[in-house]
Amino acid sequence: MEITTSEQHVSEAMYDCVICGQSGPSTEDRPAGLVVLLQASSVLGQCRNSTEPKKLPTSEKEQIYARDTCAAVYEERLATLQKYFKDSSCLQSVSIGWEGGVYVQTCGHTLHIDCHKSYMESLRNDQVLQGFSVDKGEFTCPLCRQFANSVLPCYPGNNVERSLWQCHSNKNMQDLIKEVEELQEQLGTFPSETNLSKEMESVMKDIKSTTQKKYTDYSKTPGSPDNDFLFMYSVAR
Repeated sequence: MEITTSEQHVSEAMYDCVICGQSGPSTEDRPAGLVVLLQASSVLGQCRNSTEPKKLPTSEKEQIYARDTCAAVYEERLATLQKYFKDSSCLQSVSIGWEGGVYVQTCGHTLHIDCHKSYMESLRNDQVLQGFSVDKGEFTCPLCRQFANSVLPCYPGNNVERSLWQCHSNKNMQDLIKEVEELQEQLGTFPSETNLSKEMESVMKDIKSTTQKKYTDYSKTPGSPDNDFLFMYSVAR
């Protein structure tokens, strides 16, 4: 028998804090987060269309980074678009991060954001010589001791709510158009500032600072908000 969405058991996601030992959902006021390590990576940019073995250069004229790499192709594509179209339209039509991208890995452990802040403060006051820089946000997971440098907030909710976007819809075209129009009207409204929104802003800064500035600023206007949007949705792919 086919189970409809309304018949599915809805349960709120629960997270175990490895610092205080309490279990509970991630909320707007007290968000939980995933211990992560952010690292700059340009591996995707070195992918090539050619399958022939790469030869090491033996002279200054030969280059190990050919123009057929993924990074070079997307760089040329963006340059061509910016030559003929408005800058804001170009930045919404491409994806970056092939060079200077961000690689995120995690040990899988979670903690409360406020517990993490208390933990970081205790590390700052610790007189024992450490092999990492607390001032740069570096720390080790309180449970497994894996090296980390950020905490990725967990969005409140449950898995069923997110899966609704992936379900096949039987709605007619007029209903879908109406839903899209309602979503567009909500674009100009900004939610009230919460502890979760503050932490989301903080982790976005961590992700941006992981790579070099030249890989996050592709607009003709330095400091444009379009740069931040392009970088974040490209990294999030």
